[in-house]
Amino acid sequence: MFLKKDKILKNEKGASAVEFALILTPLIILIFAIFEFGILFNNWIALTYAAREGARLAAVDVLESEIKTKVIERAPSVKIDPTTGVTFTGLHGEIGSPVTVTVTGNVLNFSLPLVPGTQKNITLTSKATLMIEYKNP
Repeated sequence: MFLKKDKILKNEKGASAVEFALILTPLIILIFAIFEFGILFNNWIALTYAAREGARLAAVDVLESEIKTKVIERAPSVKIDPTTGVTFTGLHGEIGSPVTVTVTGNVLNFSLPLVPGTQKNITLTSKATLMIEYKNP
């Protein structure tokens, strides 16, 4: 009886190594996916902050070109096109009317290791709306 049990154990010596090897690849992909999505989320937060900053400046009647420059400066990790990446709605309204700033940017080289075809550029968009507080006479 003891001999049979020993034979069974001898045949299963490498089973744990094989199971570990099978689990290791998806585990590594999952860990890197968490890192990549964390970076993507951080870039979205930077873009949202830039949109809020642009709306704040638009609410106190700053020039459109200055707003675009400040918005691009506030999100350095995101590539924002200076011509089409920052748009305004209600910029020249009256005091108390809403002004909306929409910021669109690209995150470059989002990819998951060991997964082919996942390297791509992702477009993020964020909006911020505030009420116009001041108008230059």
